[in-house]
Amino acid sequence: MKNRNLWVNLLIGLGLLSIPILTSPDFSSFKEMIKAVGFQRNFLGYFLLLVFYYFNYYLLVPNFYTKKKRFIYVGALLLCFIVVTYVPDLLFQNLDFPQIQDSIGRPEGKGMLPPNQGGPPKPEEFGRRQPLINVFEIRDSFLIQFITVTILSILLRLDNQLKEIQNEKLKAEVNYLKAQINPHFLFNTLNSIYALTLKKSDQAPWAVLRLSEMMRYVVTESHSEKVPLEYEIQYISDYIELQKLRMGNHTDFTFEIKGNPAGKRIAPIILVNYVENAFKYGVNPDEASKIDIFINIDTKGVELLVQNKITVKLNELVEQTNEGNKNTKKRLDYFYPDKYELNIDHRKDFYSVKLLINLV
Repeated sequence: MKNRNLWVNLLIGLGLLSIPILTSPDFSSFKEMIKAVGFQRNFLGYFLLLVFYYFNYYLLVPNFYTKKKRFIYVGALLLCFIVVTYVPDLLFQNLDFPQIQDSIGRPEGKGMLPPNQGGPPKPEEFGRRQPLINVFEIRDSFLIQFITVTILSILLRLDNQLKEIQNEKLKAEVNYLKAQINPHFLFNTLNSIYALTLKKSDQAPWAVLRLSEMMRYVVTESHSEKVPLEYEIQYISDYIELQKLRMGNHTDFTFEIKGNPAGKRIAPIILVNYVENAFKYGVNPDEASKIDIFINIDTKGVELLVQNKITVKLNELVEQTNEGNKNTKKRLDYFYPDKYELNIDHRKDFYSVKLLINLV
């Protein structure tokens, strides 16, 4: 995709620079064309248009137009228009008149074209020939060209940004679906259930039901853009209940939910990643553990606070956790741009996450 964008921008650049050449009256004679002051002025104008195109495409549109800083964007456009319009005139305004005077002062028959049938020739008609292509008529103000370049750069940039967002969303969804059914969690849970069945514990059917509900939620609801908040909290609760099967008396565990989730909707499985991290880092059968998970719901949204003591060797867990955090942050950026706050405190023996999402 990047190569495609590069080629499109290069072709647009070549197209803009070819316009003053193809529309020049002296197109048939390259030496005369490059010496003509009018051509030099027009070529400079289109070169400035090309610079403006790249400036608008790479800087103004992504930093001001798409971020709705419209007053700054319009001001920048006006400034660019003044530069494109008046810089060529300022550089060449004193060079046109002597050239015309030289043409007028030539004796008849020495390089001077015959007058028009309708009257004496106008100064600007001396030396003018029919251009090869007259589709783009050169105008001193460059107004039409400037508007065309502005619209073109905005449309191409927005189209590229839309494709980038779609690609990022697709990648995030793929990574997200891969991450949901964590094989370690699934194996540990199945082993716990197997141990319960060997003991003929009454908890075995309950654990199977909990795991079944979690799998159903992942399969049926994870493709939805938004789900009821109570579904998401129930998924977290089921996950925690299954994790508690492998926690002994050595774990100091707290899980609290405050507030009413009714009527609120949230992107599915966007909170559980940080809950999973607590159990990855904080459960160790050979060491005292402490995990605190708080979910607070108010009128504006939901707040998740997860804190735990790190009781396991980090080894490859750091890489797994960083990847999971990146995927979750991508989804937060996509679903809740400028509507969430995320603070992660990862120290040697302590891990804390505070996530606040505005659901209004």
